Amino acid sequence: MEKRIFDFLAALAFLVIIVPVVPFIAVWIKATSSGPIIFRQVRLGYRGAPFTMFKFRTMEDKTWQPFDVVLSGDDRVTEPGRFLRKTHLDELPQLVNVLLGQMSMVGPRPLQAEIIEKRIQEVSAYAHRLDIRPGLTGLEQIQGRMWSLRRGIRCGLRLDIFYISHHCIWLDLRILCRTVSTVLRCKGI
Repeated sequence: MEKRIFDFLAALAFLVIIVPVVPFIAVWIKATSSGPIIFRQVRLGYRGAPFTMFKFRTMEDKTWQPFDVVLSGDDRVTEPGRFLRKTHLDELPQLVNVLLGQMSMVGPRPLQAEIIEKRIQEVSAYAHRLDIRPGLTGLEQIQGRMWSLRRGIRCGLRLDIFYISHHCIWLDLRILCRTVSTVLRCKGI
């Protein structure tokens, strides 16, 4: 099965499963803070093409700054935002990005142009992350965020390049199963 067809069918299946909870999440976000329900940000995708990535908004409106790292305990994160981040439900709107063909279910996480440019200057091989569609999850994400922050970009890049060189439906299925397990335990990603 071609990766794009797999991505489309998997995203559609996940959307069907989560559709019942979306209105509750939307009302909770709107009832507890001002601002939009969906956070939109331009990221770089396949071959460096910019696209607008969607997430449920988890921070107070207008408190987010480029290059921010948001760790647990950050007081800008809203009450629903803490729950959405812990359970990774804030990422669900990215399934729309997958349906639109801007993202894949599995691949390197999409980043902002400024971050990609900075990292390419530090490590030229970082440009290879743009050789494939970015993913909702990936090898680096199933290792966990703190793992990535402690080990630095070179270690995460090695995982991304391994995935880019070896991706297949079976590897995607293994990563998705690990992701579901990690999300259900409210760990990593």
